[in-house]
Amino acid sequence: MSAPTAQTSMVRSALARDKLGTMSLLHFSLTAATPLTVIAGGVVVMFAIAGQIGIPIGYVLIAACLWLFSVGYTTMARHITNAGAMYAFVARGLGRVTGVAAAWVAATSYCALQISLYGLLGLTAQGVIARMGLDVPWWVAALAAWLLIGLLGTRAVDINAKVLAVLLSVEIAVILLFSVSNFMHADDGLSFAALSPSALGGEAAGAVLALAVVGFIGFESPTVYGEEARDRRRTVARATVATIGILALIYITASWSIITAVGDDNVVEAASADPSGLMFALAGEQIGSAWITIGEVLLLTSITAAALSFHNTTARYLFALGREQVITAKLGRTSVKACAPVAASLTQTAVGGVVILLWAALGLDPLTHLFYYVGTASGIGLIALFTACAVAVVVYFWRDRRDEPLWHTRIAPILSFLALAGVLYLAVIHFHTLLGVEKGSLIPQLVPIVFGALALLGAAWGAYLKRAEPEVYAGIGHGAKATLVQATEPESAEVAGGR
Repeated sequence: MSAPTAQTSMVRSALARDKLGTMSLLHFSLTAATPLTVIAGGVVVMFAIAGQIGIPIGYVLIAACLWLFSVGYTTMARHITNAGAMYAFVARGLGRVTGVAAAWVAATSYCALQISLYGLLGLTAQGVIARMGLDVPWWVAALAAWLLIGLLGTRAVDINAKVLAVLLSVEIAVILLFSVSNFMHADDGLSFAALSPSALGGEAAGAVLALAVVGFIGFESPTVYGEEARDRRRTVARATVATIGILALIYITASWSIITAVGDDNVVEAASADPSGLMFALAGEQIGSAWITIGEVLLLTSITAAALSFHNTTARYLFALGREQVITAKLGRTSVKACAPVAASLTQTAVGGVVILLWAALGLDPLTHLFYYVGTASGIGLIALFTACAVAVVVYFWRDRRDEPLWHTRIAPILSFLALAGVLYLAVIHFHTLLGVEKGSLIPQLVPIVFGALALLGAAWGAYLKRAEPEVYAGIGHGAKATLVQATEPESAEVAGGR
């Protein structure tokens, strides 16, 4: 493969530098979590699944677990800057073969999560357009959003951040408005029963905790933009911790407000009767029917913003793998002007378009079969990735603490691993409950097998690279420095960066 000139190669394999501050990173992570979608759909569904009112305390527990994880995670980010984020962390902590396995799980999970949003997006848009008297298939609306997201994905990263900032500001403002309205229209006065640990229990509690983690996914994305961040040693950590805190506050407040508005004894029945529209129905009753339509429109923009955020995350994982030549080097190219990962972005766009058209051709349900099944399944993959990353942090700093505090390198990461491993176990054994299918059904059994197979295939590919492409293997997990490592340290890198 002929190489371009050194100067062109540097430009074509480098992301934009010093473009994003703490607030910009925060916009990417918060919009990826889709707080309005989580509250309008996820929270209400959890009331119905759990059959109890302890959802707010569930968010408290998961926020504490993820905060523990963020301690070691952001500490490692100070020493490893890579658009592949958790892939690089696992590679540098647990070895290159394991790192490639993690990369396959990460890229697949983020890609699937981003694409799953097109199902909900298309269906929500279809409902909004129907209110205007027009009948548009869900997949037409989904393709319109797909085209917009694909275009923005090839633009400069700071442009994406500005778009997300506007959408996020409106989204959070409406959530706060709806929550305040719920508290002002309390059914039986302000009750604190939902905040008691005893409010969450039983077999369904495991499914609730797993869904709560899925609601936070996106909090980890600031590390993906570390190469593009200003003062990355500080901004990445600040944005990550702030995301967890803000999402926890929003989820706890909003879920508690719904309980307050409906009543402790009535919320489960109300959620079961209207799992997708309860939040907007309450707003319509309390502050006017127009807010039902406003809420649905803002839900549409929320999903679009999340799809854009996850599109950027997926593209950067593919870019990181391409730059290190773990997969085709063409994905490691960026545009000269915007320094955006254009090839990786277009690849993600192409995959999304194929899935939308396939679902439309087969007549599959965009809500159940695309958004819920594919999105929830990708959440399982990412929880497994967080768990592996927690182990990688411990092992990485076990070799050399690099003058970091013991709390950051040992205690917090070990505690987070134990907590995340517990959540992963509960998510897998209660996966049928998450999907709303019978125990023993095929899909709940198939998903863990698929992710296990992906990890094994990734590990096999890593082992192949070790034998057949030792220079490529030497650069795994080293990001922008991969070329230097490949050229000068193909053997000694084994010791420095993992097996």
